[in-house]
Amino acid sequence: MSIRKTATRGLTLALVGSLALTACGSDGDGGDDGKVTLNFTWWGGAERSERYEAAIDLFEQENPDIEVQTSFGEFQDYWTQRSTDATSAELPDVIQMDASRLLEYANNGLLYDMSEFTDGGALDVSQIDEELIASGEVNEQLVAIPTGTNTLALLYNPDLLAELGVEIPDWDYTWDEYHDFLAEVTAAGADMDPPVYGATDYTMVWWFFMQHLVQQGIEPFSENGEMNFDEEDMRTFISSTDELREPEDLTFPAERTEQLLPKGGFTSGEAAVEFHWDNFLHGYSADLGTENMQLMPVPSGADGQKHMFFKPTMQLSMGANTDHPEEAAQLIDFLINSPEAGEIIGTDLGVPSSQGRLDALNVEEGSLDARVMEYEQRVRDEGHATATVPVQPEGFGALETEYVEVLAQEFGFRQIDTDEFVERWFGEAPNLLVTY
Repeated sequence: MSIRKTATRGLTLALVGSLALTACGSDGDGGDDGKVTLNFTWWGGAERSERYEAAIDLFEQENPDIEVQTSFGEFQDYWTQRSTDATSAELPDVIQMDASRLLEYANNGLLYDMSEFTDGGALDVSQIDEELIASGEVNEQLVAIPTGTNTLALLYNPDLLAELGVEIPDWDYTWDEYHDFLAEVTAAGADMDPPVYGATDYTMVWWFFMQHLVQQGIEPFSENGEMNFDEEDMRTFISSTDELREPEDLTFPAERTEQLLPKGGFTSGEAAVEFHWDNFLHGYSADLGTENMQLMPVPSGADGQKHMFFKPTMQLSMGANTDHPEEAAQLIDFLINSPEAGEIIGTDLGVPSSQGRLDALNVEEGSLDARVMEYEQRVRDEGHATATVPVQPEGFGALETEYVEVLAQEFGFRQIDTDEFVERWFGEAPNLLVTY
């Protein structure tokens, strides 16, 4: 087997920048009081952090010989810091992992093989679906445990739509009907102060390009990392929203997005809908200050089918450099399997992967947790989830970063056009993607 390996952004290049931590980490050694100290890090906002911290407090009460020090940051900053950690072999003991980065870290020997703890040991995986467990296996090593499942959704603000006098489309809506809806919202909100828009431009979201390809019958990547799409496929996708940009730009302005940071148009009440993963309902609700938020599936493709897919929401991994693998496995087991932790975390990390934790989840009717769970069940029951999650080869996360954090920013400010976007992305892709 020949391997062509290019410089993957983050692990083979020196990086600059740092992540502001909510608590200082330690070297993971036992303290003067004989306790073992674990470092645990994740990405996410204040809502997720409050849930994690509450669960960790409970874990420490049940395990008084273990102290957990925590840190968190926004997604891109988080991975910048993890890359810095990796270059010096100082990854935290427990890491919130994303499938888009898993191969990058596992193939570089940066993650601990947790298999030794699953056979009657500290880590119980018996309550997790075998397919989900397989998503965390690389080279016959168990390097990640999925926290739950999620799928793409259209999150919408019913109160704002009612104020504008605009109705949300039916569940079986098409992409053209979605575009008409966005134009209607933007027209209705034009005279408000500040103006209200339909949404941001979804073609600047990497995972919606993946969903587009799947709806076209294209499996984006092969198992060996080869791309199965070309420049014309990307150009067609980005051009699909031309009617929302010209002659009048109806998409949420990039300038206003920059002004609203760290919130966005949707979570500031200036856009009526937002495409994202369904588990973001919690964080978006907290940012917007209302629980009156609902979910819809993605629009149907040309064949009338949605071709949606479920994926592991997030995963928990251990740094290969941990000095306390058994205690780290105990923490992961608690977060994945504990009914008490499940009550605290809810569906913020996805619909729980552990059946035991899922069964023990006492969901209040009409709550945000209930809405996420009911949404996923309806997507399954109505046959919308007919596709498998796209292969995420080594370098997938770097490809997404180039698409979203570099080119989409320039495109949003109209500094580049569609042709230049596509040309530059395909020019950079060979430097980021690892193929076998």
